[in-house]
Amino acid sequence: MADVQEATLYPASRPHGRTSDLKARLVAAAEFLKSPTMVGSSFPASHWLINRMLHGIDWSRVTTMLEYGPGTGAFTAAILTRLPSHARLIAIDTSASFTDHLISAIPDQRLHVVTGSAADVQHIMASHGLSQADCIISGLPFSTLEPDAATQIIDRSAQLLCPDGLFMAYQMRTAVRPLLEDRFGSVRAAYEWRNIPPCHLFWASEPNQAMAQ
Repeated sequence: MADVQEATLYPASRPHGRTSDLKARLVAAAEFLKSPTMVGSSFPASHWLINRMLHGIDWSRVTTMLEYGPGTGAFTAAILTRLPSHARLIAIDTSASFTDHLISAIPDQRLHVVTGSAADVQHIMASHGLSQADCIISGLPFSTLEPDAATQIIDRSAQLLCPDGLFMAYQMRTAVRPLLEDRFGSVRAAYEWRNIPPCHLFWASEPNQAMAQ
């Protein structure tokens, strides 16, 4: 899973049964005004960012995927267009406004939406009868998280990933990079300027689970 393979780019897609873009933007804007340090951006991810972030993953090998900070679901919907029919996507967000929106906007049996913290990901996984994930994608703004919380999230993520698992993050800043480099054997980075705001992209593989204890 960690070796990202060359693959055909998927077209940008809309969530299954997604409500209007206007409603999603209003939800995002309201949450950004309420908690600007916890919401990376009030703008949805562009299709350039989504396709570049998800490009090349061998989706046939993904059975369990986690998403931290799904917001209004731009990445969620794109992941579901790629995810096998037997797989599961667990989307975790601290905002009930976002999770309520996802539940109503994307009625997909593979999607499990949880209102909670990514720091509790092990308990959340256990509540779904799961102990390992193949992929984790995060839009959490690590630059504004409390340092202990940021470290805890990366540690627990590394513990949950299967040996050939992949952790992906899209960020306005690079605060997550040293955390990934401490806990993963390989970290690749890129920059996508065709997004509002432009984002740093990271793909981390070879989780060092002993260090994350």
